[in-house]
Amino acid sequence: MLKRRVPLTYENALSRAAGLCAKCEQCTPDILKKLSAWGLSASDANKVIKRLEELNFIDDVRFAKAYAHDKLHFSGWGRRKIQQGLWAKRLSPSVIEIACEDFDDDEESKAYRSIAQRVMRAKARQLKEWPLSREAKIKIIKFAMTRGFEYPLVADILRSNISSLHESTE
Repeated sequence: MLKRRVPLTYENALSRAAGLCAKCEQCTPDILKKLSAWGLSASDANKVIKRLEELNFIDDVRFAKAYAHDKLHFSGWGRRKIQQGLWAKRLSPSVIEIACEDFDDDEESKAYRSIAQRVMRAKARQLKEWPLSREAKIKIIKFAMTRGFEYPLVADILRSNISSLHESTE
């Protein structure tokens, strides 16, 4: 026979949610989804969220900045794809904007551009043709844009650093 699950109490839910937040960054919508899956009432779930925010276990801005940093540096995502990922997490537009503001700093802007170059270089290496034909350039542009990089940046990199794309293919 199946055992009937006992609904989670406020204290148990707070403890479990705090444990999740201590392991890695979490956002409010994800924690709310988990709390409802655990069978916690909506009023208790809101109390848990407020308490986690008071204890600084959960902070949507901190989560969004960490998400943006990790997706840029480890996954090679551009600004648009990061924004879409944060939107899919159901974060507010103001939080998404704050997370992507860091890409406009001088140092971070250079890193953003070099990551875009790395992504484009990898695609050029895959194509194995030099000089790049018009179709190959279009493939590189499309690939970089699907990774979330903006067209003006991609076109500028392709125009100004086409020889560096070739150097890495040999």
